[in-house]
Amino acid sequence: MKLSALTAGVLQRAITIYQNLAYGAAGKPRKSVEAADKSLEDLLAMFQKEQIEPIPGYPCVRYWLRLGNRNYPYMKLLLQEHLVVGEYYFAVDTHDQMDIRPDLPDFDAFMAVRRFNRELKRSIETGFATAGIDTASSLRRLVSERACGDLGPSRGTILIIDDEEDLAEAVALLLKARGFVTFKLFDPTRAVPAVTELLPDLVLLDYEMPEVDGLQVIAQLRADPATAAIPVLLASAGRVSMADIRKADGFLAKPFQEGLLYDMIDRLLQGRQVRP
Repeated sequence: MKLSALTAGVLQRAITIYQNLAYGAAGKPRKSVEAADKSLEDLLAMFQKEQIEPIPGYPCVRYWLRLGNRNYPYMKLLLQEHLVVGEYYFAVDTHDQMDIRPDLPDFDAFMAVRRFNRELKRSIETGFATAGIDTASSLRRLVSERACGDLGPSRGTILIIDDEEDLAEAVALLLKARGFVTFKLFDPTRAVPAVTELLPDLVLLDYEMPEVDGLQVIAQLRADPATAAIPVLLASAGRVSMADIRKADGFLAKPFQEGLLYDMIDRLLQGRQVRP
């Protein structure tokens, strides 16, 4: 969806769907948001606007509104530009990527909250799609319409590991159009066996995934001589320390433009012998 096509009605519906599912139709939201009868400009003014530009020349814009849920105050409603320049979609940011060690007394309770947040995120985004509001599935369809035919010899094999299926599908379609053979994996617990079996030329790895995070996957890959040299491009919408970023071969802050994705992959594969 182009931002110019966004209406106050669509934004109002998105806020209402989020709050009804996050708190129940009769629940009291943590933050009172009176969306009815507001103009689009007034509604957008409630959001924080960020321009994410990890590398000059590749900006993405994201609007976010912290609405929380009945168990967790920090979850956000997002309206963001990702992959395709100028195209926006609605999503939910669980904002629960804190580093909680298993030995801490509240670990089990926090993991339960994270599982609740992920299920709620899916429910809200499904509610958006059912109401005809653009989500990551809309972005995937847009990318699919742009897909090209056979582009000749393969430029290499890329394994995409991401539990967000629509975004992984969209990335796979974009990379196929660039001449890459792609495989997708949505279950991070299968990441290491999949890399060992496929031996791809590059792994595009999401950082925040349920049960297993990207750093754990990298550590296991580096420990095996068969997979230690495979370049890993880590992607994250959350904060990642420089020490953790250095454990990967490259890093992408979400959201990012498709052009930056291509440039990063080309840089990581430069000079490497890729499989035909």
